[in-house]
Parts: sequence; structure tokens; C-alpha cells
Amino acid sequence: MRIVIVGAGMVGYSLAEYFSGLNHYITIIEKDKELCENINNKLDVFVVEGSGSSPAVLDEADIKSADLVIAVTPSDEINLLVCNFAMQNGVKKRIARVKSNIYTENTPNVSLEKLGVTSLIEPELEVMKRVLQYVELPDVIETANFQANDVYLRGYRVTKDMPIAHKTLAQIRRMAEDSPMLFVVIVRTGRSLPPTGDQKLLPGDKFVAIMPKESFKTFCTLINRKISKMKKIVVSGDTLTAIHLAEALKPLCEQVILTDPDLEHGRIAASMLHGVEVFHLDSTKSDMLEEMNIKHVDCFIAAGKYPEDNVMSCLLAKVEGAGMAIALRDDKRYDTLFTSLGMDHIIYPQEITLNAIIEKIQMGSLGTHLQLKTADIEVMRAKAGKDSPVTGKSLQQLDKFFKKSIIVGCIIQGNSVIIPRGDTVIQENDEVMVLTPKKNINLVNKAFDLGNGA
Repeated sequence: MRIVIVGAGMVGYSLAEYFSGLNHYITIIEKDKELCENINNKLDVFVVEGSGSSPAVLDEADIKSADLVIAVTPSDEINLLVCNFAMQNGVKKRIARVKSNIYTENTPNVSLEKLGVTSLIEPELEVMKRVLQYVELPDVIETANFQANDVYLRGYRVTKDMPIAHKTLAQIRRMAEDSPMLFVVIVRTGRSLPPTGDQKLLPGDKFVAIMPKESFKTFCTLINRKISKMKKIVVSGDTLTAIHLAEALKPLCEQVILTDPDLEHGRIAASMLHGVEVFHLDSTKSDMLEEMNIKHVDCFIAAGKYPEDNVMSCLLAKVEGAGMAIALRDDKRYDTLFTSLGMDHIIYPQEITLNAIIEKIQMGSLGTHLQLKTADIEVMRAKAGKDSPVTGKSLQQLDKFFKKSIIVGCIIQGNSVIIPRGDTVIQENDEVMVLTPKKNINLVNKAFDLGNGA
């Protein structure tokens, strides 16, 4: 497949690296000369120096021959313009990253599809979804939603008060009654255990379960957790993400406060938010956190412009007695250190955006969505084709082929979400969510006859 990527920032570069590794033909358009030189030295891709808004530059990139165009520059307007030019040049798939909501909210007279966008990626929205999942049930250790939020993946540490403690997976299945769910990962003292029916869950174990959203209420009962409103949440930051988070958190909390270190940005935030208190305050200073009575805050979320400040303010908030602390950060270095110091969750917006784009592109074939923190396991999605080795086979029949190391978490048949059993048969065109160690990715490719296509 011929892919043109416009914008070589962290997301654009990562996309080029990922898809060139799958033997696709990649062209990158980037106006920054230094970035172009860096890409030429590191990746086997064709680089065009210039702006994606220039028809001449797009011609040089041979956009007419592209199967897919991905526009991920810092400018929403350029990304939309690139998609429009790509549409005029006959490109079938056109993805735009759009950070602002001015094109997507309350705009009945604006059609992004007519502008040329076939798929839209909204980083702010994706980040908000992830934060809300953590706030929804605070002690969750792994969370992701799939298939337009119809499939939930949740990970927890087993505690003594959970009804599932000291129960086998077979017993838990009976306790769940008509609410299907599948325990796909169990980790005990750093070692993965096979999620077989006779395997017990013991206090201290970490587990990951997957379920249709209709089963989530029963799941919460089984782990003795209730979705309830927090009393007080503080969002810190001088970004649009911080504003959107403060607004989105209102239904989940009795009191939401936004602290903004930028006076002018804070005024804008105050004009946009209703029912949210806005303070001009620098959360990297402990005396200001004390002034906020931070020890009575259930959740502190740092979503400012500067990732290191986000981490620092979260660590300070924890020292001062705050409950859960969540920081937005793009660099994964030292994340183990930060969590050992008391950080509850670190969210990586660039990684979330990258995975969202990969999922859009590879829907129907294969897409790595996320790597679980609890084990060296990846969640992948694959589509069973007519001639795929898995098609027409039950999971019992596939057990030897999968070598007991590949787990089918759920199957999407049309509009139905199926949590499979041993006698479940994979049918043609089923979309299958697979959990597998990295070393078995090639086996998944072979099982679904994916090759290198996307």
C-alpha cells in the first residue's frame, strides 16, 4: 500500500516507522528541514520537504498514486486542506487529526466528509475517554474500550473484599450468570498464569477481563466496586484538553476545579465553563496546592502544556495528600520511577492518537491497539477471511494451532459481541480480538492469512 503522511512530528514519525516496517511504501511531507534530514537518516521512506498545503509539494509526493493519506500536522486547517486535495486527486482513504472541536461540535452546516475527510482523529476526545475510564473506577490498573465502546477491557488487582477472591474462573463464570465476560490475563508475582477454568484468583493477583458493555454492571458487582460520584476533582493545566476534561468530569463529581497557571487562558476557560470553579494558580508550587486544600481532593489531573510540570505537580499533590493522581506526558522515560513514587496513572496522548490512527487504517485486518502493563501481551484485531485457516473452526479445534498462547477475547459478528467458549466457531468476516505475546504476532498473521496487507 502507498501511504502519504503529512507532518513528521512524533505521531507522523511513529506512523512512518510502523507502516514501513510492514513493507508499505511510505512518503512523508514535512516542512522542517532538520526533521527531514533525521527521517532520511533513520527510515527507509521517501521524504519531501515542504508544506502539505502546497499542491506542488503534494504532486512531488505523487499523491495521485496514494492509497491512503494521513494528515497529522500541528495545524487543523492544513490537515483538512490536505484531505481535500487528496480527495480531488482520487485518494480513497483520507485521515485528518483535528485537535479543536470547532469543526465537530454544533456545526450542522459543516460536512467534513464533503471537505474530503473519510476518518477523523480527535486526540482531545480520545484522551478524555481514557481519563474518564480511570475516574469511573479509581483503582483500575488497565483500561480500554473497543468497537465504538461496545467492548470493555478492564484490569484490576484482586483484593480480599472481592467476591471473586479465592474463586476459580469456572466458578466466576457461573457467578456472572447471563453476563458474559472472559478473564484473559492473570499475573501472580510477575508471572503470567494460564486463564483456565480451574485457575483460582488470589488476593494480590492482577487480572485483565474483557466483556461487552452490557456485562459491566455485573462485573462491578463481582469485584465489589461501585460507580459513584467523587466529591472533589482538580484539573490543572493551561490547555484545551484541561478545559474539556473539567467539563466532561462534571457528571462524575460533586465539585470540579480547574487551576490555570496562565491568567489570560484562565479567563478564557472561565468563560467556557459553567459549574466549574477556575483559579489562577501554579500547581507546581506546594504552597499553592496547600491553599487549594489538596489533601481533600479525590483526584488530581495534570493536563498542562509542559509534561514535566504535569508529573511534578502530580507528585507534589500526592505528597500533600491528594487521592488519585493522573498526569499527561508524551515521554515514557522514567515512567516506572514515577509510578514507584506514587503516581497512579500516566497517560500518553501521542500514543493514544497513534493507536487510534492505526486502528482506523487496519480495521478489518490487523491492528496493535495497546500493550498491557501487566504482561508482555498485546491486544490485536483481525478479520477472518474466506480462506483464513481459522475460518469455520471452533476454538477447541484451533487450540493446537494457537499453541495455547493465543487467546480469543471476543468475536464481533455483525452487530453482536460474542464472548467465546470452546465450541464457538469463527465465521467468515468475523472481527476477532486476540491477545498474544509479541513473539506470536507472526502466528496470528498466519492464522488469519493477513500477510502484509492492511
